[in-house]
Amino acid sequence: MVPPMEEPEPRRVYRIRVRDRDGQPIDDGLLLYFKSPHSLTGEDVLELQLHGNPHSLRKIISHAICLGARQARPGEFLYRAYLHHKISLLKAESLNKLIQAPSFEQYRSQFQEYSGQRRSPIELLREQWMDLIGLFYVALDHSEDDIVVEKDLILQRIQDILESIRLYRKAYRHSKKRWKGFSVLITGPVNSGKSSLFNRLLGDSRALVSDIPGTTRDLLEGRISSEFGDIILLDSAGIRKTGDDIEKQGIRRAIKEINDVSLVLWVNSPDMDSNPEIVIGKRKTGIVRVWNKCDLRPAGRGHSDFEVSSRTRKGISRLYRFLEEKAQSYYQDENEEEGNLLEGDLSSHRQYLFLDRLAKHLVSLRDSLEQRSWEILLHDLERYNQEIQLASGLVTHQMIYDRVFQSFCIGK
Repeated sequence: MVPPMEEPEPRRVYRIRVRDRDGQPIDDGLLLYFKSPHSLTGEDVLELQLHGNPHSLRKIISHAICLGARQARPGEFLYRAYLHHKISLLKAESLNKLIQAPSFEQYRSQFQEYSGQRRSPIELLREQWMDLIGLFYVALDHSEDDIVVEKDLILQRIQDILESIRLYRKAYRHSKKRWKGFSVLITGPVNSGKSSLFNRLLGDSRALVSDIPGTTRDLLEGRISSEFGDIILLDSAGIRKTGDDIEKQGIRRAIKEINDVSLVLWVNSPDMDSNPEIVIGKRKTGIVRVWNKCDLRPAGRGHSDFEVSSRTRKGISRLYRFLEEKAQSYYQDENEEEGNLLEGDLSSHRQYLFLDRLAKHLVSLRDSLEQRSWEILLHDLERYNQEIQLASGLVTHQMIYDRVFQSFCIGK
């Protein structure tokens, strides 16, 4: 596949020619060797940098598989890096969220956490957790030093952690919608030209177009990258009564999305004209009426917000600018709201569920503070350290004592 060579020198770039199983050249490229443990995964890594033609890449990957390789599973490189202690679980989740950021502002915010400029909520909560356990250590191990830890102080620390958890969970619920990006559902009656409009806005023939009603049966997604953030277009099944079970499922999905997206484009045309109120449910804002195929017949006065023709492109530029303005407003408003929440954001649903379990544990601890001895309460706290370790990394006795000595003048 590549020219035979002795073990390549680590971190040196080699110019190579890749050949197929018959010895015929496929591509010219670069080869780099990263020797364990000095690689992303902590293992020996051989990296090929090749031209981006999908046909040549498919051929090369197929040849590599025939020689005994296999394609990596989703997230496998970072998973191996985590297993070899090259990256923490928090760092891996932060990187995943960084890649998925729908706007530059959200990317920059997540990069601050990934690069260490800002600590994650889980790391901050870990410090509060260690402070709490530290108070129990002081009360039980250093009573002879005339240091008294009141139960009111314990209760206050528990309440502080619970309040932080509440705010982080609230911020996560808010951010789930924000991180979905500015989404636009294109819907309306069948044969109104929804898929043609979808393709025209994307500048690509993503959706099948046909005169046969009910061609689109599922949600199709396409993204427009604007300078403000992603505009996520969703093409949906046409709304009508039908006996086709598959088409019914597509219509149900379209109706469900109406209440979840940022904006709805309800598309009518001379062929099909219907009132959106019959399916929009409780939604009262963010509904834009678009009259398509205006080259065949203009809309009546007050009948639409935009007149377009997917065939001749008439009115498309005006609608496109409108979507960009709405996206700009959406991302600016979201950034302002984000500033009113706690700094930092949870990077995954796993972290959200962990905080739910941690809150329940702390509530149980708080409610039993008067009935149980401090030794038993400390034992319960330390047993829960495994959950903290899984969520944020190791919490050792030494780390807790470091917090104790930072907070109290013990052993002067």
